[in-house]
Amino acid sequence: MTKRAISVVLLLFFASFLYAFSLTATGRPSSVLLSWDEVDGTVYYDIYTGKDFVSRLDSTVRSYEVENLLSDTSYSFSIAARTEDNETLEAAFAETSTTSWDGVYYWKNMTDDDNHGKMRNLAIRVETANDSSVGQYHNYYMLMDDGMELKIFPLYDFDDPEAGQWVDYESSSPQGVSYRMNADRFNTSPFSPGRWRVDKVVIDYDSSSAYIQTSAFGIVVDTVSGIDLYMDEGVMKMSFYTNGSGIADKVLFKNPNPGEGDAFILTRIE
Repeated sequence: MTKRAISVVLLLFFASFLYAFSLTATGRPSSVLLSWDEVDGTVYYDIYTGKDFVSRLDSTVRSYEVENLLSDTSYSFSIAARTEDNETLEAAFAETSTTSWDGVYYWKNMTDDDNHGKMRNLAIRVETANDSSVGQYHNYYMLMDDGMELKIFPLYDFDDPEAGQWVDYESSSPQGVSYRMNADRFNTSPFSPGRWRVDKVVIDYDSSSAYIQTSAFGIVVDTVSGIDLYMDEGVMKMSFYTNGSGIADKVLFKNPNPGEGDAFILTRIE
């Protein structure tokens, strides 16, 4: 074989690797963004997480976000380029790890409406945790101006027999103090409830909510406080909201910043 022929063979060899079908996986806190090259003749792209089928996509699609994944966890992905008859033309593989929502999120009041000075800012720290019964979840701590941290979710351990019991508003228990100091910041009325109880909690990959019943003057009302974690143009953010039934909804302090809605929108700062 001549030197010229050898050069052509080597050029074709390296070109085949240069244009080989490839899959790129980019980890996010509870999802992974996949992107891949085009394969001629493809009708479907089939996505897998490990051995589990995820989705079949049209041949024009070049990216896909696999959601509902655990934080700080390694995952493997594969993609198969297939014909109408399910013949596999090319396959590609990638591994990556999800990142974490952990950190401090901050909201600043941009108005003069601050509930008598109680809501000039809002800071919440997120901490990933695991439990044998519920799996991965997040602890949320409200950071007070005096440096105190209040655990606002979950208020009770998942196996705590006292969870769901009525608690006096002036209770000195850790849960009582945390609930009272947190609730006071959002209460715009001059009155305080007599007692409260956790009705239920709901946990998802990037959201958590607590359903609370509150009793005042013989009237029982329901409130729900929720936290949604999400990405906004590459920035980690948190939506913190509290909604209530009846009179409870009227006395709850809502986000006064224009253009942000009722929920407090916090941005991760560290």
